[in-house]
Amino acid sequence: MTTPLQAARRARGWSQPRMAYELRRLAQHKEISVASAASLKTQISRWENGHITPDFYQPLLCELFRATPGDLGFTGQELPSDPSSGNWAGVALISKREWTRDDLRNLSASFDEAISRSALSDIEMLAHEWLAADKPQLSELSAGRHIGDSLVTTIEHRVIQLRRADDFISGRTSHALVRQELQATTDLLNDAALTENQTRRLLTVTGELAQLAAWVAADAGLYRDAAKYTESGVVAAHAADNAPLAANVISTLAYQLANTGNPRQAALLARTAYAGGRHDATATTRALLLERVAWADAKFGDHASCERTLGLVEENFSYTNSENDPDWVYWLNREEIDVMAGRCYTELKQPARAKSLLKDAISGYDDTHIRENALYLSWLAEDYILLSEIDAAAEISTQVLELKSRANSVRTDERLRHLAKLLRRYKAVQGAAEFLDRYKDSSR
Repeated sequence: MTTPLQAARRARGWSQPRMAYELRRLAQHKEISVASAASLKTQISRWENGHITPDFYQPLLCELFRATPGDLGFTGQELPSDPSSGNWAGVALISKREWTRDDLRNLSASFDEAISRSALSDIEMLAHEWLAADKPQLSELSAGRHIGDSLVTTIEHRVIQLRRADDFISGRTSHALVRQELQATTDLLNDAALTENQTRRLLTVTGELAQLAAWVAADAGLYRDAAKYTESGVVAAHAADNAPLAANVISTLAYQLANTGNPRQAALLARTAYAGGRHDATATTRALLLERVAWADAKFGDHASCERTLGLVEENFSYTNSENDPDWVYWLNREEIDVMAGRCYTELKQPARAKSLLKDAISGYDDTHIRENALYLSWLAEDYILLSEIDAAAEISTQVLELKSRANSVRTDERLRHLAKLLRRYKAVQGAAEFLDRYKDSSR
């Protein structure tokens, strides 16, 4: 029996490899990360045979064939219009060519609901939907230069949504989302008739988006883009008279520089960020800025300074009051403080201290945050290598490898290469040899 998806492919005269090629080409045009051509071909066979239903590929497939989900056989049950029901209705919007305000509100509500459930597949599909949807900034601007405070509030909430979504989706997809949002908000700032208060709020949004763009661009390996976002973010934050935000943008660059460039310069930049923002910053924000200083110190190998700074992180974090914090420090909690300390001690070659901190923190970590789980486990694996507990190191490295394809992060790839390099000297150990074989296979 021919399935609707199979019929759509055959109507184009495509083979399954050709369909995989076209799907990947469309995804690359939209800067969306997808599986390899060989993996996609296998998935296409399973989709067409009805063994599985496409998840976040549905919007791409609908666009590829210029069809609705129902045309391709994806709507086996009626989709509810109420996003609070647990099954999001956003897929019904995929085939739309024009978006109404109600459509955008429904999409936003679906996104909030999926994030609240940590529903990874729904978040991924909705992220692709977001890429295709009209932007409220541009829709409102096309209706006239004067905008209302409600639109500014909507844009502020969209930044929060994108920030939360990045906990679940890959760097390249997240980067495409944030880049679009940043451009739309910049266009609104340049072209709309705004009050002084609206201008300040939108400048703050622009600074936050630029900081987030720099973060996700680096996760996608786009380091030059990340540096450019940092520059525009600092300008916007200063124009908004928001010193803590400017400090966060600068310290983001310092963190990335510590990982990929000169740790000494990174430490100086991180201290500059802290000095510039600490007087107006909340206790949690000061702890975050100091964490970036400690990390740069650790990468540079400055034991004494790193220890002192980690002490200041603890001191400031003890005064945390989340009611006063900006949203962009929402993720900094006790576990993250311990993870950063553990990572610093790993870099400083103090694996026993690092192992204790990392094990306890990771044990309570949210499983749906795949990228962070992979990254943090990689430092724990390195600690076991430093402690010559090779079987344990190989077992954890294998966990990281299993998470790799789902994390889709350049940082995760870099950490795996580092672990493989460290474990090659122990290839006589069975566990290490098995990991290295699996890592080699996954890299082909």
